Amino acid sequence: MTDTAELIADLERARSIAVALEQENAKLTEELAELKAANDPRLRGLLVKAAPDKDLYIGWSMVCDGPTGVWSRETAIEYGFPPSWLDRADGTGTSLDDAPGSWAGGGFVAEQRGWLKRERLGDYAVEYLHGDRQAAYGLLEPFEGETEVRR
Repeated sequence: MTDTAELIADLERARSIAVALEQENAKLTEELAELKAANDPRLRGLLVKAAPDKDLYIGWSMVCDGPTGVWSRETAIEYGFPPSWLDRADGTGTSLDDAPGSWAGGGFVAEQRGWLKRERLGDYAVEYLHGDRQAAYGLLEPFEGETEVRR
C-alpha cells in the first residue's frame, strides 16, 4: 500500500507542476505577444472598441488624430494585436490604461477638423477608411467657439 500511496502522491505533484507550468507558459506567451505588438509599427496608437455591444475595434492614431484601421476581434488578433489589448478595450473602451477613448471619455479630436463624440467613433472610422470623407466629416461637431467643422 505504501508504494501505491507514494505513486498517487507523485502523480498529484506531477499534475500540480504541470498546471503551474501551463500557467507560466500562458503568462509568458501573453507577455511575448505584448512585446511583439509594442515593436510592430502597424500597431502603434490606440486600439479602441466602438461600443460595448459591438465586435468592432478601431485603431486610432494619436499623432494624426484619425483612424488607422477597423477590425473585428478575430481579425484584430490575426492582424497582430494581442488578446490582452482587446480584453482591455472590452473592459475600458481602450487598449491603454488612462488613455483617451475610455467609455467615460467624451470623444476625440479628429484631424483638427472637429470633435468626434465617442458614440460616433465606429461609424466615423468606417466611413473615413472607406474613403467617404464627407460622410465621415458629417459626423463631427465644430470645435467650441466655431460654427462649422473644418473641411
